[in-house]
Amino acid sequence: MKKIVATLLGVSVVPFLAISCGGTGAQAPGETTPESEAFEYRTSLMHAIQYKVAQVRGMEQGEIPVNDAVAVKHARDIAVLAAMIPEGFIPNSAVEGSAALPEVWTNMADFQQKAADLQNAAQALADAAAANGFEASKGLVQAVSGGCGGCHRPYRRRQE
Repeated sequence: MKKIVATLLGVSVVPFLAISCGGTGAQAPGETTPESEAFEYRTSLMHAIQYKVAQVRGMEQGEIPVNDAVAVKHARDIAVLAAMIPEGFIPNSAVEGSAALPEVWTNMADFQQKAADLQNAAQALADAAAANGFEASKGLVQAVSGGCGGCHRPYRRRQE
């Protein structure tokens, strides 16, 4: 179990460290732009959300031992991070390496609503888990996972 956690942490932290140190490879050193910084920001944010969702999904599926306090923390963190998603999608930030489709910017109101839906689903999971324990509320994990897909399907280029 310790090895799995260490691996997961390593996978989630390495991209963040590379990005925060300027190691994306998208621009030459010193050629950062607000658009490339927005891309780096949202990439880091999505990695953090991915890690947190994987943790609650792992608990829900029995792959990770249930810990009510940890589940509540992860769900609350997802809610906070989801609220930050639109900040990373400034105009013209579909830079090299971005999987964002143009529809993000042409339908920004819907995109922002989908981020809010993820935020609300995560907060509902956190509140239910805090009140009744994770086992009683784990049915809400699907809504959190669905919140990710609800945005990725219409607004993210499929990875090949």
